Amino acid sequence: MKKKGLLLLFCCLVLLTGCWDQRLFKDAKLIMGATFDLTDDGQVKDTVSVLIPDAGTERASEGSAHIETGIGNNLFDARSKIDQQLAYKFDPSKLEVLLIGEEIAKQDIYSILDGYYRAPRNNLSAEIAVVEGEAAEVFTITTDQEPRISEHIVGLLDAVADTTHSHGDNVQLICAELFEPGIDIALPLLSVDKDANKINYKGLALFHDKQYHGTSLNAEQATLLLLMDNKKGKVARITRKVSEKGEPRMARYLSAEVTKHNRDLKIIPSGGTVSVDINLDLYVNVVEYPLDKLTDPKKITELEKKLSETLTKEAEEVISLLQEAHSDVLGIGRRTEAFHYDTWKQMDWEEEFKTITITPKVNVVIQEHGTIG
Repeated sequence: MKKKGLLLLFCCLVLLTGCWDQRLFKDAKLIMGATFDLTDDGQVKDTVSVLIPDAGTERASEGSAHIETGIGNNLFDARSKIDQQLAYKFDPSKLEVLLIGEEIAKQDIYSILDGYYRAPRNNLSAEIAVVEGEAAEVFTITTDQEPRISEHIVGLLDAVADTTHSHGDNVQLICAELFEPGIDIALPLLSVDKDANKINYKGLALFHDKQYHGTSLNAEQATLLLLMDNKKGKVARITRKVSEKGEPRMARYLSAEVTKHNRDLKIIPSGGTVSVDINLDLYVNVVEYPLDKLTDPKKITELEKKLSETLTKEAEEVISLLQEAHSDVLGIGRRTEAFHYDTWKQMDWEEEFKTITITPKVNVVIQEHGTIG
């Protein structure tokens, strides 16, 4: 029995691989945030937030940040320049957020992302956004909300996704849409306010193919777009003017939370092209409306009509901006190809998306009005 036991133990020892591929925390410099901008001569400027671990910490994510910059002909070249400035090896495996400067986004966002998709140790779960002006400016902001600015930006991006202001996409999730015809991406658009020492969410940057052409949606328009795209975060709130009278001024507005939504997107082929009807039903809970009591069914009907008309008009403006930017964020082209392939083959989607008729209609139903009338 003892010989069998020893033989079994020996076999187990042979099969154990140990930690032959380990990467020790002490031998690497973890990059938690990265920004990319264009220099005046067209080179890539990569600015990174390097984690400086707190003394005695056992967690790789605890510590302060140190900023380094490298300039090169492409991502790899710029990263190599940074590597030459660090005491240990550049390691992007824990990257939290990747920010693209406006000028690079307007040229080709994939020129930066290609290196991330090809290297297996890059963190493709990193959040991604576009920054107005120079992205590196975010690292000039200091905040006492989080120990590192990269962590603060991640929290900001998570918050706008939870409140239905952005899709919450990361580097991995946008990859397929960058290459597939008939669908485009929209990324969070941030701005840096140095005077106020803040990073602000501005809305969604609308892309066509791999380029941002400068057209964006504000936060309210972004929420409406996401609902038309049948996507809702943890909460979706709307505040709209429903009366011209009432004092104080805030009494003219109604705020509501969307408790449920139904989106019906119908593509109608006709004569070698298509038209699109988007019907969006919003079931809402009124959370603030001080002007009148909401126990009167006539008043409820009046408010539902007003909100429906207002949001339908806004939805038309959103669609107009999408077509102006040639940004098929709703994936109408993809659905046309999937369900009406014969019509799709006759169309030049690159040209015709701008001119097809897209008719949105929003219908608001007030289901709840709080504990008081």
